[in-house]
Amino acid sequence: MSAIVSMTTFVKYPTLLKVCLAILLVFGLTGLLNAQGVSEIITDYNGYYKTGIGAVSTVKPDNNHNLLSFSFNGTRYSTGVNDALLTSHGETFTPSSFRALPLNNITGAPTGNTKIGLGALADGVPNGAGPAPSRNLGNYLNDGVNGLNLGTVVANLPAGTMFLSVSNLNAANIGDGVPDILVTQVADPSGADYYAFTDVNGNMIGNQVDVTLVNITPVGQWVADFYEATGGTILQPGFTQTQRDVRLWAADFSAFGINASNIGNIAYFRIVLSGNSDVAFVAYNTTTVTVQQVLSIPGQPAQRISRGVNREQETSLKLFPNPAVSSANLVHPKSKGEESIFIYSGNGVLLGHQKVSRNTTQSQLNIAGLSKGAYHVVYDDGLSKRTQKLIIQ
Repeated sequence: MSAIVSMTTFVKYPTLLKVCLAILLVFGLTGLLNAQGVSEIITDYNGYYKTGIGAVSTVKPDNNHNLLSFSFNGTRYSTGVNDALLTSHGETFTPSSFRALPLNNITGAPTGNTKIGLGALADGVPNGAGPAPSRNLGNYLNDGVNGLNLGTVVANLPAGTMFLSVSNLNAANIGDGVPDILVTQVADPSGADYYAFTDVNGNMIGNQVDVTLVNITPVGQWVADFYEATGGTILQPGFTQTQRDVRLWAADFSAFGINASNIGNIAYFRIVLSGNSDVAFVAYNTTTVTVQQVLSIPGQPAQRISRGVNREQETSLKLFPNPAVSSANLVHPKSKGEESIFIYSGNGVLLGHQKVSRNTTQSQLNIAGLSKGAYHVVYDDGLSKRTQKLIIQ
């Protein structure tokens, strides 16, 4: 059947025209939603700074400044850095709390293309190189208030894979439209990075999200010096007082295919870096998830996570009686007092949470009031999460 439809056909069949327009509208909106672009930011540069799509500020920050708020899908969300400052300037916003992921343990090796970007006046020299900055790349991804400094960047962040241990995922916050992750791109975008949740063995939960920022509209510009991350040279010619665009991408965790049925299996947040990312920070919504640490993983993501569950731990985690009627116990490795037990329904809804007593190897579960059915018991020791299925009769 021909894909070409003449206007005569539309005139003869007006309903067909309406259907085609509706399809175009749906696909158009889908493209916009998939872009996930942030449309405005407010920072504390020089006391107060606001810029956004359609109202790009002529001011170009050239020093450290922290992200106070960002607008996403028509709503302005604060980051929790300084809500009082937003209020004092008459801004309306939804209070939120964001923090930079602790990307201190970068797995990839810097190359000759890796640069450390600082606001042009951060070194105190208006047009030239001041003292050589630290080459500890992780510092520039976590500096500022809550790690949300937009005035530093690692350009062409080394390619590699990071696994961040996560816990306390709040199922009620997933799919609510409120952004749970915020990615910055503050130099010249190219390529894509890949984000996903995995279980304790590195198997993907839900789906992977490709973050490609080249098609995102900038919200503003800044002026930076780009220092060499390797070698003896500090500042190459042509990398002083350079102007770069600022882009931000945001998404709800539902974009990762996370829902009540699989949330209980999540142990890590995996980031695969392309080697072309220009990142000031990657931030997360602290009301939706708790991020504990970065795990250094050698080799491909397909390999078993080196700090995951060992065989001794797997065999030492047992539930009894199972099926249970009125009580159940979990046998686990000797506790250090930092462990927790979570009980989820069969479809992933968190029903109970209890701390594990120090120096114990067995914990009685709080299952009073739970109806007959299948449940997931998750043991979290801070490094990994393990799950046992519990049947209540």
